[in-house]
Amino acid sequence: MNGYGFRHAARMERIKLGSVRSTWWLAIAAVVVMGAVGAGVGLGYRSHTPVATAAQILNNSLGGAIAAQLLLGALGVLVVTGEYGTGMIRSTFAAVPRRRVVLAAKVAVCGGAALTVGLVASFAGYLGGQLAIRGTAIPAASLGDPAILRPVLLTGVYLGATALIGVGVGTLLRHSGAAIGTLFGLMFVPMIVVGLFGESGIAVGRFVPLLMLLNSIAVTSPIPGLFAGWVSALLMCGYAALAILCGGVLLRYRDA
Repeated sequence: MNGYGFRHAARMERIKLGSVRSTWWLAIAAVVVMGAVGAGVGLGYRSHTPVATAAQILNNSLGGAIAAQLLLGALGVLVVTGEYGTGMIRSTFAAVPRRRVVLAAKVAVCGGAALTVGLVASFAGYLGGQLAIRGTAIPAASLGDPAILRPVLLTGVYLGATALIGVGVGTLLRHSGAAIGTLFGLMFVPMIVVGLFGESGIAVGRFVPLLMLLNSIAVTSPIPGLFAGWVSALLMCGYAALAILCGGVLLRYRDA
């Protein structure tokens, strides 16, 4: 059993992730929420005066990512804390004593699954909005246009990164309620604090996850003063790496 390596650990993680009902419910909910918000936005703009632009429809259609990030973030947390809650983590470490290998397997499996779900959810938001405006004078937003495709793809990346931040926070705290609450706080509280400073807070606001999503990533044109969408997406990946690194350090020295 001590010979189990990353490949074996990853296989175990895939089995565990796919066999837990919460995985499917959270993934489905993320896609449904994104699609529903996109459709709702499109329906709202059907009789809007003046006629909305393709960019307006797309920017608002991806707004469901605000809720989807919480769902996928919770998924990332539960990938770790679910095992601590049931005590299964002891069996996992008995099979794969090298804890960093276990964490790496969780990151790889959860990251791949969350990125896939995030991209599907993002495209669902886009399609929901486009289907809802069919038959109107509102111009369609074509994925053949790089300015349209970019925010759809980057929103999916953002959602995947949020799940990995959840993995890191879950590894740090090991308790589902505390970790999910902390993750939600990290997503929303900084935005509220920055909002208190108005326009003077934009220099700091461009580093805040939710503001990056709403004003840089899920939009065709970032607000002046913020990072480009791809830079913000890379920054989110950096946050995920930092959270996982911190969790990995504690995981090595703490008891199961």
